[in-house]
Amino acid sequence: GEERHIEVILKTIADVGLVGYPNAGKSTLIAAISDAHPKTAPYPFTTLHPVVGVVEYPDYYRLTMADIPGLIDGAHNNVGLGHDFLRHIERTRLLAFVIPIESEDWHGKFDQLRNEIRSYSEALAEKPYCVVFSKLDLLGESYVPEIEAPGAFGKFAISAPGRMGLDDLLDASAIVVGSPTY
Repeated sequence: GEERHIEVILKTIADVGLVGYPNAGKSTLIAAISDAHPKTAPYPFTTLHPVVGVVEYPDYYRLTMADIPGLIDGAHNNVGLGHDFLRHIERTRLLAFVIPIESEDWHGKFDQLRNEIRSYSEALAEKPYCVVFSKLDLLGESYVPEIEAPGAFGKFAISAPGRMGLDDLLDASAIVVGSPTY
């Protein structure tokens, strides 16, 4: 007889991958717009495994979204299980960089996330992407910060619990993914 050892690596498949630092609001966002029920809490590293949710549109179109556990600096070097987390977004069609609006340096956070992605995989860095400013309810007003994001298909400010800005984000994502009705 012959013996063979095969290593199989499971990668989550989704249309949209939510990428951000811990406690950025990714789980709250996916819980608000999809059928997913991830654990949410006001402390970092609540999400330990990717969560995939299905977003249902009024015209029966469906979009899948993956909530990836929070990345930390050095994830591209496998710091903090970085490769395990980054591997899941390799099979998404577009990326949504989620940055809490209360961050003091939006642009710095965005640049760090983009650099982690680019350092891990140039092909991943070339995917269509948008910037999503979360936790808009903390400001109490509708405000999209100015940020340089060359090539982004959109910049959105949202409040998942307050359901503010979600329709614009979902409509733009459906267009980029290729919905036949958007």
